[in-house]
Amino acid sequence: MKKMALAALTLMATACTDASATASTPTWNLPDIHAVTIDWSTCSTDLVGTTALVLGDRLRCGQMSVPRDHRHPQAGQMQVAIVRVAAADPARRRGALFFNPGGPGETPMESLPTLARYWNDAHAGHPVHGTKRELSDVFDLVGVVPRGLKGGTTFTCTSEHLATDYQDIVADRSEANLRTMDMFMRAIASACRRNPLYRFINTEQTVYDMEAARLSLGEPRLNFFGVSYGSWIGSWYAASFPQHVGRMFLDSSMDWTSDWNTNVERLKSTAHAEFVRLVAEPAANDRFRYRFGADVAAVMTQFDHLTNEVRQGWGGLWKTPESLLAARGMSDITRVEPGMTLPTLLARIGSHRFHSEPTVNHAARLEATEHAWRVMPIVYVPETFRLDERDSVLFAVMCNDMPYLGDAAYHRAKIASLAAQFPSIDGRGLEYHCVYWDGAHATRPPLSRMAAAGGILMVQAEHDPVTPLLSAIASLDATPTARLIIADNFESHGVFGFTDSACIEALVGNYLLRGTLPVERTSHCEARPADTGSSGFSDPPQAAALRKELSAVHSQFARQPPFVSGMNGREPGQGR
Repeated sequence: MKKMALAALTLMATACTDASATASTPTWNLPDIHAVTIDWSTCSTDLVGTTALVLGDRLRCGQMSVPRDHRHPQAGQMQVAIVRVAAADPARRRGALFFNPGGPGETPMESLPTLARYWNDAHAGHPVHGTKRELSDVFDLVGVVPRGLKGGTTFTCTSEHLATDYQDIVADRSEANLRTMDMFMRAIASACRRNPLYRFINTEQTVYDMEAARLSLGEPRLNFFGVSYGSWIGSWYAASFPQHVGRMFLDSSMDWTSDWNTNVERLKSTAHAEFVRLVAEPAANDRFRYRFGADVAAVMTQFDHLTNEVRQGWGGLWKTPESLLAARGMSDITRVEPGMTLPTLLARIGSHRFHSEPTVNHAARLEATEHAWRVMPIVYVPETFRLDERDSVLFAVMCNDMPYLGDAAYHRAKIASLAAQFPSIDGRGLEYHCVYWDGAHATRPPLSRMAAAGGILMVQAEHDPVTPLLSAIASLDATPTARLIIADNFESHGVFGFTDSACIEALVGNYLLRGTLPVERTSHCEARPADTGSSGFSDPPQAAALRKELSAVHSQFARQPPFVSGMNGREPGQGR
């Protein structure tokens, strides 16, 4: 089964390469970018949160007025936000390190102060984490907020027309749900295109904003730390302004050589491969305990017995064979007594026997309890269409960055194929609203120009659940000056700062501080997850809490789809 999943990944990568080769690349040239005035002020808690204020005068928020279209300044102006945490030791200041936490649709407004606090807590001279403290001491940390997000001119997709949400498209393959999804895709495109800013929300223009910020801050080079979609931004900047790149570190990279669809399809294939590794193979190998069958194919038949609500509620978050036990038990409970309230469901879970062994039964019951509120049926009703700025920016960037291949029928067939091949996945990221857009409004710079940007350091977890290792390898192969460190046996989206391994933490820190790159194009590090009691930090519990905050960002692809009403699997109080 693992070999089949790997073959599927390879086929998808080949198909993307062939499709990209047939699409003509528009003529590309650099626009004139100029320094602008940045208006700095005290940061509001609405932008950075309350805990960021402990940074005191080091923390500042700013706005700069930039052209909506850097290629055609006459198209008007818009505001772009910036957040900065000044170097802790001004006498030793060596410049600025720009940071992007991922997305599209994520902002550095809260994550950058969190990163600064985390680095500042590290012990100077510690063999693993000491370089973090030095980075905090000598670099200003700067986050240019991607255009359209809060703090600057916001971009939102709204309409007075009504739209109806759809159920997870992998869990519910009914004709009615397929039609509802298609209408919702049309509604997204229509609402976004009603906003006059829609053409200008793309990676190309955001990269030009970053260059304007670099010039305005008087920085001779742009040092950059990008995570997830931040690697996509970093590649576009390095290809646009290779002569201005300082040290560029890209963590948990997307495949910046391909398109959005390919990155999402790889995510789905890899997510299913992880289900096989973590759930199906252990269950098959211990078949007398779990009784799902003697091989992976037999375990997969369990999905035929799960209700749509349970599959949607699990959202692809399968961790152990007990996850599947819990889902099967929940399906049995809700099938016998449909329409029950949440308190009744919790009571039924408490008395249900998921397994004959007490320890296995207990683990399955805990997971069922954790997911109970997620599997409650949601009946969607038509509502006025409105997306917040995070989802609006995500959907605009997906459509504007590059040509979108295929019509609605093509994408519906692709979703059906993915659902059949990979039954453990969910429908996040499978939106196809771009077929109802009006084409791309950005031009990707020739990636061959990245060779002039100097050495680029990449780090990738072997079992990254969001941006698969295959994507990083594809990007590495196309970037001759890059170096890749693979965190072996590590399952994380976002690596630097989340291990206790010097071969990652100290090495990345030394690269950002001194430009030291690994000798080999690809190297491996046995990554150990960061210990909450690590002596590398002054306040280990606080460091662990800050790491947890940082791990909650990075990728819109890892979040639930946006729906107009209900929460559809979101934690109370969470956004996407």
